[in-house]
Order: sequence, then C-alpha cells, then structure tokens
Amino acid sequence: MSAAQRRQIARGSRTTRFAICCALVTIVAAPTVAQTGRPDVTSSVSVRSAQKNCFNDKIELPGHLMPRKTIDVVPDREGFKVAQIMVEPLDSVLSGQALAQLVPLSGANLPAMTISAPVSGILLRSNVSIGQPVSPKQSPMFQISARGEIDFVAQAPLAIINFVKIDNSTIIRLLDGRSLNGRVRQIEPGADPANQDNQIKVTVETPRDIRVGTFARAVVTVEQRCGLGVPFSAIQYEADGTVVRVVNGDRVETRQVTVGLLNGAEAEIRSGLSETDLVVVRAGSFLREGDRVEPVLLR
Repeated sequence: MSAAQRRQIARGSRTTRFAICCALVTIVAAPTVAQTGRPDVTSSVSVRSAQKNCFNDKIELPGHLMPRKTIDVVPDREGFKVAQIMVEPLDSVLSGQALAQLVPLSGANLPAMTISAPVSGILLRSNVSIGQPVSPKQSPMFQISARGEIDFVAQAPLAIINFVKIDNSTIIRLLDGRSLNGRVRQIEPGADPANQDNQIKVTVETPRDIRVGTFARAVVTVEQRCGLGVPFSAIQYEADGTVVRVVNGDRVETRQVTVGLLNGAEAEIRSGLSETDLVVVRAGSFLREGDRVEPVLLR
C-alpha cells in the first residue's frame, strides 16, 4: 500500500468517527414522546356556538282520509226516474241546491220533482244515471260530506296513544307527495277489543280534489321544546358518557352533556353547555383534553 492510500483511509476514518459522535449527541439531547407526553401540535378545527332552537318529538301513523259526517240523499216517494243530473262527484254544493230532476214513471200521475242538497258540503258520490228509476228503498242517489269536513282516521296502540294529546299539530302526507296541515281532534277513550288499538281522528285542511278513503300517513308532533342545540356531528359517545369537545381560548375541553330531542341535523342539549361555548363541529373524536388548536368559527 502506498503512502497516498494510507492517508486517504485515515481521512475516511476520521469523518466516520465525527458523524457517529454527532448522532450520539442528537439522541441524548432529544427528549422522547414518553418523556413529554402528547405533542403540543396546533391544528385548525371548525367551531360553532351552541344556538337556541326548537325541537319536536314526532310519531308517524298510517290511516285514511274519511268524511266527518255524511248525508245520504234519497227521494221521499216512489214512482220516479232520473231525467237530469246537475252535479258531479267532488263538486261543492250549497244547502237547497238542485242536484237532479225526476219525472214520473210511465202511468204515474205525479208532478215532476227536484232533488236538492239538504246541507252544504262536498258531493262525495253520485249513484244515478239518466232514465234510472229511483226509490227511497234503494241506495242513496247522492252522498254529501257535510260542510266538506274531512278527518284523517288512524288506529294506534296504547303505547303511542299515551303520548298523543288533543290539538297536537299534525302533517298529513298523501301518496301523490302533497302534505296537508291538521290537528288532533279526537282520541277514542275505548280500545278495540280485537287488537287493543285506539282510534285517532285528525282535522284536516282539505282541498276539494281529495277523495275520501285515500291512504295517507300522519306525522304527529307530540312534544316540542326550545333550548340549546348543537350539530349532531359534534356529539361523541364514550365509555364515560356522552360528550362534546369545546374550545376555550386555544385549548380543547371535554364537556359531559345530556342529549334530548333531534331536529334534522341538530340535537337538543339539555345540560352541560351554555350559549357562549364554542363547540367543535366535527372530528371531536381525534381531539383530547388540553390539545392546542386554532378555532375556525363557522357562520
């Protein structure tokens, strides 16, 4: 080996020894995660104040739209047939309005007769045709929903009936997608012996093109409370109970809360928060007590 080669090897050994020494110094000087605990890292989180809102507790019931009171229209004498029909089903009629003209059957010595509406309302059914003989003993010529009043009628088990009260606000949803407003009018006191269901009747604001017997569903608001609400996404369920994360200054705090009713994406908070608290809207499960964060206020 030449003298030049020996000098090159010596220089490489000194460089290696220097790198090892620097690494040792770094290892000794740097504290471990175990020594410091959770790293104090700042991250941005979306926050929103707890806001006042109203929350509804609702139940849903299937049922049908039925006339509250029906009036059957029949002739008061025998010996007539229909000469003219002046109304059609779903027509609005007034008390005393002519519905049909009758003429005597062949051989009957009787004057012509006008069949009139005994009450105002909506004509539900017409069961006659021109030339048809009519009689008080036959099916009614016409059927009228008195005053046009329609009820939504449903059967409900006792477990649900206990929550429903007279005048509860109700939305009636029809199969065609329309919704009608209503209120609970009557709750039958006795249960059906066969199935132990009770009947509920809801007064409905009814358009005149609604046919009786139509299937529908009622959404009954059985309770309403107003108070503080937070996004449902802010609520975390942990071993110690239900919590939300709030930001106080730039630090995360954990609050035990009592959750009440829901209203869409909002949840009622019965206890544990105030209006001044800034609640972490999302990702609360990734945060811990004392974490340092940068709050971004959502409007």
